[in-house]
Amino acid sequence: MRKTIQKYLTRLMPLTLLLLLLISINLKAQPVKSNVETSTQPWKYGLRAGLSYDIATIQQDADYKIGWKAGLVAEKRLVYNIYFQPSLSFQNKGYKYELRFNNKGDINSYLIEGVAGILMKFGDERAGSGLIISVSPYFTYGIGGKSTFEDLRDTVSLGVLTENSFSDNRLQKFDIGFQLGLGYDINHRWELGGSYNFGLLRMMNYTNFRWKGFQVHLSYFI
Repeated sequence: MRKTIQKYLTRLMPLTLLLLLLISINLKAQPVKSNVETSTQPWKYGLRAGLSYDIATIQQDADYKIGWKAGLVAEKRLVYNIYFQPSLSFQNKGYKYELRFNNKGDINSYLIEGVAGILMKFGDERAGSGLIISVSPYFTYGIGGKSTFEDLRDTVSLGVLTENSFSDNRLQKFDIGFQLGLGYDINHRWELGGSYNFGLLRMMNYTNFRWKGFQVHLSYFI
């Protein structure tokens, strides 16, 4: 248990240092003021939809698979140009693999994804446009999906098998990880974003595979 915690802390250290560096650079770029400028701006709420391109780490002969997501997003300015942007989405993702002369699989899953977005925005505040960078922790929880497995052995082949993606010997339901994002505020209502995502927990009990992939999304704030 102690080694597992140390391993996760080691993985999180570079992200923590990156976030602190970005915040320090941002604060140095602000004009000198006697008081910290906290925001009284109200929360904004909106809709988000996007696509994903996912795979499993270490998995041999694996291929990316296109998925999708749709859900709700909110945003609150915290201080200066730092924003908190949580979102909750219904998500579909998976991957494919083929081990020659052994077996192949098509993994398909449906999940609930929650993201605690920490954003820094640069640009024209009056027009509501500009560059966005983010470092965001996330969680996913599996709720369904069917995966197909085919035995490719010439002898004693078990044929094609379809199972629940989150059955006991398949995917783990819960995962946590980080998203490193880059985006652009088009105006006060529309926002375009993309991220590289990597999970920290094992996908299955008996393997060391982890989720990773890319996402692009479009958000509309009401």
